[in-house]
Amino acid sequence: MNRKYVSILYKIIIWIAVTIIFSVTGSYFAPVKIALLGAAITATVFIAIALTNELWLFPKYYMTKRSKFIVYNLLITIAFTIIHLLLDIFTTPKELLKNFEHLPIIFPILRSFSMVMLGNFISIATLLSTALKTNAEKEKQLKEEKLGTEIKLLKAQINPHFIFNALNNIYSLTYTKSEMAPESVLKLSEMLRYVFYDCSSDHVKLGAEIDYISNFMAFQQMKSEHDQNIQLNFQNIKKDLDIAPMIFIPFIENAFKYSIIEEYIDAYVKINISTENSSLIFDIKNTMPYQGKALSGNGLGIRNVRQRLDLLYPENYDLKIEDKESTFSVKLKINVL
Repeated sequence: MNRKYVSILYKIIIWIAVTIIFSVTGSYFAPVKIALLGAAITATVFIAIALTNELWLFPKYYMTKRSKFIVYNLLITIAFTIIHLLLDIFTTPKELLKNFEHLPIIFPILRSFSMVMLGNFISIATLLSTALKTNAEKEKQLKEEKLGTEIKLLKAQINPHFIFNALNNIYSLTYTKSEMAPESVLKLSEMLRYVFYDCSSDHVKLGAEIDYISNFMAFQQMKSEHDQNIQLNFQNIKKDLDIAPMIFIPFIENAFKYSIIEEYIDAYVKINISTENSSLIFDIKNTMPYQGKALSGNGLGIRNVRQRLDLLYPENYDLKIEDKESTFSVKLKINVL
């Protein structure tokens, strides 16, 4: 309803403005009353053309049938030119018309045609500008909806992957009747709470993500009887920094998977998280067993992270993966500020 009133007010303002402008110009050649009447006729034709384009011609033919739009617009222009010419002639006093009898008939026709073309041009330009703006807003909205959907799908891929790994770990502990089984269930509960509640948002605090990683690593430690060489360093970081949730976990999961740290005493996983100016830096390095190699960033988890980084931090991140003979390392730098 508000848009309707705005549209009506907009046309009234145009009618008044056109009437004033053309009446001032016409007053140099005719009395003020005659000039005002002629200007009002021109303004009325302007509004009539605008309404014809807005209510019928533009929405019905411009977007789908351009050739018909051009033909119909030309016919309408000719029709309104004739209407404007006739109204102009019949409303002008005869004594005033005598002053223009010596002019060829083409001059009043061209005058009416130019007035109609001006109104037609302004009308179409306004409608086209509005249409382009509306289409841009719709395209932006569709992109945002697509982005949100893709991120949700990527998150949905992360969560089941984590749950399957965690349940396998608990199964191993319960199967061996380990005393750490109850503690592992508690750790899993805390981690699931973070995954399903905190990670439902687009961003989490860096401190919360590090707490999750710490629990994850403690959970991994429960899988073996010997002390695993697991290092997590996050000194002098901005814990209140907003980041995308679960962005580091696939790299950490891969590190434990391919290092087989619970079996190899000399294996290690080293993680360093730091903030530098406007950047968040994540470094992880792990040993590789002689009989196995990582997938060099081609696994589902790594592809998932790359997709999320492209969506959330386009052109604002740098990911380097090094696959050497005995070690595998990942360095991720994100511009988050």
